[in-house]
Amino acid sequence: MHPAGRMDLSEKLQIRAQDRVLVIAPHPDDESIATGGLLQAVQAAGAALRLLVLTDGDNNPWPQRWIEKRWHIGVSERARWGARRRDEAHAALRVLGIDAGNVRFLGLPDLGLTDILMRADPAVTGVFRAELEAFAPTMPVLPALSDRHPDHSAAHVLLRVALGRASIPAPRLLGFAVHGAAAPGDVVLELDAEARRIKHDAILAHTTQMQFSRRRFLAFADRDEHYLTIAARTDEEHPLGARRDGNALVVTIDLARFGAASVRRQALFVAFETAAGSERWLVRGAGRAFEVRDCARDVASAAAAVQRGEHTLALSLALPAATGALAQGYVKLARPQPGWRVFDRFGWQAMRC
Repeated sequence: MHPAGRMDLSEKLQIRAQDRVLVIAPHPDDESIATGGLLQAVQAAGAALRLLVLTDGDNNPWPQRWIEKRWHIGVSERARWGARRRDEAHAALRVLGIDAGNVRFLGLPDLGLTDILMRADPAVTGVFRAELEAFAPTMPVLPALSDRHPDHSAAHVLLRVALGRASIPAPRLLGFAVHGAAAPGDVVLELDAEARRIKHDAILAHTTQMQFSRRRFLAFADRDEHYLTIAARTDEEHPLGARRDGNALVVTIDLARFGAASVRRQALFVAFETAAGSERWLVRGAGRAFEVRDCARDVASAAAAVQRGEHTLALSLALPAATGALAQGYVKLARPQPGWRVFDRFGWQAMRC
């Protein structure tokens, strides 16, 4: 029972020997914080495991400044820090009992996954697709769209795009959140005292991240792991809505949640897939002047039509003439470039396709 007396109806996750579990960790430490118990359960069940660590976490300046007692951080300093964080991940995986042969570090740019997504980089999508087709997971485990770190939510979209192109049976998708409030998980992996102790020690192996986030990250070892079943649905609580209306994509912004001033300072990120390929747009403006840039082709596109309500702003974006059915799509309102305050107010929202 929950403390309020409500019955816990969460599904109890059981890993079977025939499962093939793919874990997506945007940074070194996410594998321990979010899935340290799951990785142990996969190992204990004798199931197949593949862990992809997308970046080396090298764009992590404040802990680096504190630990190294330096202000300037250049290319060589970042590379050294990334190597250190990768070494910490190897140490954590040894604590968790994970064979290094089941792990691949992709070395993608830290805090650069949104840029990769918005450029529709075919090389990165190809790497994801190749991994999916080679491993054929039955259970990919990835960050939730609601995770407020831009690398985490972008990793979700990147994997979903690759899954849409991969020639594999549709797997069961489970999501996790490390940063910010997430929707309550409907799947729980129960951890006994020993599993929690091992997870605790694995998190501690990421020593650079213990300087500022020790208490918050170790709290993940004090409870069971909760995951969210990912389905092709929109989040009804999200302040963005997106749908197709004939030859246009209409995005509605809840100004009461975002604030008109906030909208002026931010940009609307649009990413969707069709049978013809990928579309990536960045929409910026104020008042009735919103410009659209096609990021995949690096050209200006048709301006958005604007309709204002008392508490809403609706942007109508003309779709390319040859656009067929939308296979999947996502929108996000956030700063065009992450600043020292890294986190988004809200993650991506799925379109109604």
